[in-house]
Amino acid sequence: MEAFTVCMFAPTASGGHARYAWELTTALSRHPRGNLRYELVSAADLDGAFRSADYRVHPILPPIRQRSSFRTRAGWALNRLAYYPVRERAFLRWLRSRGDVAVVHLQEWKPWLAPSVIRRIRRMGKKVCYTVHNVLPHRYPRGAPKWLTDHWIRRSCRACDGLFVHTDRLADELAKFLRGRHPPITVVPHGVWTTDQSPPPPPLERRLESKRLLFFGAIRRNKGLDLLLRAMPHLPGYRLTIAGEPCEPDYFKNEVLPRVRALRGDGVQIELLDRFVSEQEVSALFSEHSAIVLPYTGQFVAQSGVVFMALAHSLPVVASRAGGLSDLLGEFPIGTTFDGESPEALAAAVVELHLAAGRDELGRQIEAARRRFTWHAAAGATIGGYLAALEAVNEVNDCVLGTTPAH
Repeated sequence: MEAFTVCMFAPTASGGHARYAWELTTALSRHPRGNLRYELVSAADLDGAFRSADYRVHPILPPIRQRSSFRTRAGWALNRLAYYPVRERAFLRWLRSRGDVAVVHLQEWKPWLAPSVIRRIRRMGKKVCYTVHNVLPHRYPRGAPKWLTDHWIRRSCRACDGLFVHTDRLADELAKFLRGRHPPITVVPHGVWTTDQSPPPPPLERRLESKRLLFFGAIRRNKGLDLLLRAMPHLPGYRLTIAGEPCEPDYFKNEVLPRVRALRGDGVQIELLDRFVSEQEVSALFSEHSAIVLPYTGQFVAQSGVVFMALAHSLPVVASRAGGLSDLLGEFPIGTTFDGESPEALAAAVVELHLAAGRDELGRQIEAARRRFTWHAAAGATIGGYLAALEAVNEVNDCVLGTTPAH
């Protein structure tokens, strides 16, 4: 087939989405399958750690102002409402000049704008694929009914030529959410993050003996941090580090901070880094702890990139079975799991992980998972999705109309 260009659209300048786009696009550019070229469109302030010489980077999108630069929440919200249409128009202007782009791969979208943007891209004769990192939003927009946001998401997904998810369970959840009317869904396993391993992390035995727990990532209610804090009184001798930016201010102020203060008053050692954690800090943070704790709730219907950061640093995991976590930990027991939202069950899983028995096997499972979840494998599966979108035009159109059997 003739050569085509794939445009990766990843507008966030730092953090998980930027890292994922960098890892995947780098692996795609190095993969021998398919006669495809790859380019990335991102923000003008794209973090230098996520720029690559393996493919062209177009930092053409306007930077977004951080929440901390606004005096009021209303000012921040109004700025966001004005920003996203400007960003999408900048991308569409650039895309119109690129007749060689055959596939646009969206890593992010805003639900209320996505249906219109996707229609415009397809009118240019280009195929649209989307990585569904979260089947359901981590949080729904304030002021918009839940049913309306779900309606926007369904319209957007159905209008695409291909959808990507990270696990079989999430593929089933997405097909169920879309009510059987959707384009092909391709499972693209998440890769283990590429990190600086110098110096290498301490041996697993020594790390487990330290009993230092890490909660890492954006602080939202569906991540279950309050559950972990309720479990800490059942874990004497353990220390906890909380590292991440609060994304739901009311939840953080009214539920997280009071519990942290009360626990500290009772002598529990808790280090709180309630801010964005830079790339330079991540490796040291993961290497200094004995386990990452992911007490995600039933409202979490996604895969967690934090697991793959833990694997990158050979760090064991204590996790609920929410979202895509059960697929990964079911195949590779790289830690312990618990059901429900019981602080006692979570504490028991933490203690079980730190017991001496089975530590050699735990280390072997972590290494097996590191070998299994490669970016080369992710790139191969993604290319398969691109080729299906390019070659099965009639099937996709029928699917959008609701006449093709569901996933």
